[in-house]
Amino acid sequence: MSRVHKFVFFAVFALVLVACSTGGSGEFQVNDVWARPGLVGGNAAVFFVINNPGPDDMLLSVSSEIASAVEMHMTIMQDDNMQMVPQVNVPVPIGETIFEPGGLHVMLIGLKNDLKPGDTFTVTLNFEKAGDRLLNVTVREP
Repeated sequence: MSRVHKFVFFAVFALVLVACSTGGSGEFQVNDVWARPGLVGGNAAVFFVINNPGPDDMLLSVSSEIASAVEMHMTIMQDDNMQMVPQVNVPVPIGETIFEPGGLHVMLIGLKNDLKPGDTFTVTLNFEKAGDRLLNVTVREP
């Protein structure tokens, strides 16, 4: 192998190593996690932003000990009424997926404790590819 061929080979090899080690545009993350206040027996909602550098994923379920039931919902307008529609297997494509007031969110149904601003609790997100992600949630006013 000539010197030029060796140089080209090692240059391409180095580029491949750099591309593989960066893993795309970053690391799978869940940020900006917060919940609305709520009272025992009532409901509250959890919001966050998923940053997925790839590949596409799916949020299969959400769980927490703070409520009797935990569901993913989408808020929609139908006949001038706001409705929450339960969601299953929420797609998490490459990029940002936002769980926000008035859109996609996690409902805590039948709270076991009051949730006051400043309180914290945990929620577990179960992704098809990224696995379980334990979130520390802080209660705050919107």
